[in-house]
Formats: sequence, C-alpha cells, structure tokens
Amino acid sequence: MGSLPRRAIRPGVLLWALSIVAALPIPARADASEPPSAYVDVAAATVWTAPDSPRPVDQPALTNPVDIPRWIADMTPAQQEALTSSNLTQTQALYGDRVYVLRQQGDWSEVVVPGQPTPKNPLGYPGWIPTVQLATSPEFAALKATAPFALVARTPTAWLFDDPALGGRNIEISANTRLPVLDRVGDAIAVATPHGGPKWLDAHSADVYAKDTDIPYPAAADLVRFATMFIDRPYLWGGRAAFGFDCSGFTSTIYQVHGITLSRDAGPQATDGRGRAVDSKDLQPGDLLFYASNTHDPDSIYHVAMAIGDGRMIEAFDSTAPVRITPLRFGPDYWGAERYLRA
Repeated sequence: MGSLPRRAIRPGVLLWALSIVAALPIPARADASEPPSAYVDVAAATVWTAPDSPRPVDQPALTNPVDIPRWIADMTPAQQEALTSSNLTQTQALYGDRVYVLRQQGDWSEVVVPGQPTPKNPLGYPGWIPTVQLATSPEFAALKATAPFALVARTPTAWLFDDPALGGRNIEISANTRLPVLDRVGDAIAVATPHGGPKWLDAHSADVYAKDTDIPYPAAADLVRFATMFIDRPYLWGGRAAFGFDCSGFTSTIYQVHGITLSRDAGPQATDGRGRAVDSKDLQPGDLLFYASNTHDPDSIYHVAMAIGDGRMIEAFDSTAPVRITPLRFGPDYWGAERYLRA
C-alpha cells in the first residue's frame, strides 16, 4: 500500500495528543492477514462503485473537506436518480471510521467498511474512496482501540470546534460519528481526530461510552425519538449520514446508534436472520417493513421503512422526497416485517 497524504499538524497540539496516546497500548493487528487500516478524514466519505463512477457534478463529494449538502443541492433530479439507476455509489463512512484498504489505484483506494455487514464481503461494505479523504495514524488507531468514545446521538449533526470555549467551527459531523475522548472541560469534550489534532465537541450533542457494549439497550421509543430528528433531511442513494440518507442507510443508522448493528442493505436486513418475522397486525414501533418488486423473491426487496406507532412509519423513500412520516403501506409490493428488539 502506498503512503496516504498527510496535512500539517500544529506541533503543540500533536505533542498534547501524543502525551495522551503514550499511556495507551498500541494494539497489534488481530490477524496478520487483515488488510491495512486507514481512517476517514472527512465528515462523510462516499464509497463509490468504481473510480470512474463520479461525474463532474459530484466534485463536492470527492474533496477534503467535502460539502455533501452542496453536492445534493447541485444535482438535478435526473442526476440524483442516476446515482441509483447507474449504480454509481454504494454507501458512506463517517469521520473517524476505520476502513480496510485493499489496494490503491491512482488517486483512489479500494476499501471495505467494517461495521456495515453485507454479503458482498465478510470484512465489510466494499467500494472506492478518494485517497485524499483517508488518513493513517498509529496514534489515532490506538485511541480508537482503547479510549472511551463520544458518540454523536443527540443531534442530527454537530460541530467540532478549535477550543474548549466552542469557538472556531472546524467541521460539521453527522450523528453516529464516534471519536476517541481525550478530556472534558465543562460542556466541551476534547476528541481525537484522524488528522487535524484534538478538537472540541459540545457535550450536549454526544454521549460518552467506554466501549460499544456500554451503549444502553434501546426501547422502541428511543429508536423513534432518534429517527424523527431527521424528518425533512434529504434522500441520497448510498447515503448513511445526516446530510442525506437512503432507506437502508437510515434504518441501519437508527439501530447502530443504539448499539445494534444491522446489515447495510434492505434485502439482507430482511433475510439475514438478525430479526424475526412479525405479522402486519402485530407491528410495533421499531419494526422494519420491507417492500419488493416480487414478494416471492427476497432478492427483489428494494425498500425498507420503520414503524413508529399509530399506524405510521418513517422512511427515506427516494430522491423525490426527504425523510418523511407516512401511513403504513400494505400494498401489493409489501414483502413483510422484521423485529430486531428483544421481547
């Protein structure tokens, strides 16, 4: 693997971060055959189907930093739809997420994204990310493996700031972003970043946990409360960030923020055995509803929504509508429903 580009880090900030890291063990790679890791260095890195997938209109999603809202706003409806019909994008990875780098080709890295289960690859969701959006850092890797983390879960997005007074906006990050915690001063949490040194996060936007298994098991009301924060957020095929979701990116994010990892895509969410089938008459908030072009063929599942009670569901439907609440639908394309919460 070739070296990834590095940006300048202020020496004083780097020394402070290194002094914290020095007390932590740098973990050995669990498996010698495991591909090398890199870390997402932008708010949301879009995972493309191939290096030649992007079009000129996609430029705001290819840089460091990215501008996902501008990207979505710049696309015509036809260009939005082409992301789907031409299979241009696969998923997204969030700031600080680890990816495995399989190889590099020009300015691109072929990756898989762990934490997004898929039948496509046992290591995670596969695709291509511009290499400029990735960083390598043994210090950040050690903190990711050993330090408590701040999970953005109370607001759709949150800003990272340059100082503990929460002054100097640096980067806007999405819900479900997880960054290692270095310190806390009042209502400001110092977090490590993949490349830019320590930054500060408003404590009102995040929860801090020592490890993933400390995330409290959710009630259905917790899932509904979180999901409804995103009403009117844009649809984006392959989207898995608050800047724009697709249907299964939305449902998998709702659950993952609450400590439950589902498959990335709608079809596997319905059929991978993580849930249990429920009758349409017994739907409860948090249950997922699936829709297929052929209800006898699970491979034709094309959409997923989440029940929220009172005969309603929430969904990221398609590029013609933002995240919305609608009545439950049981038309001819209704495939069935799955429940993932324990009884």
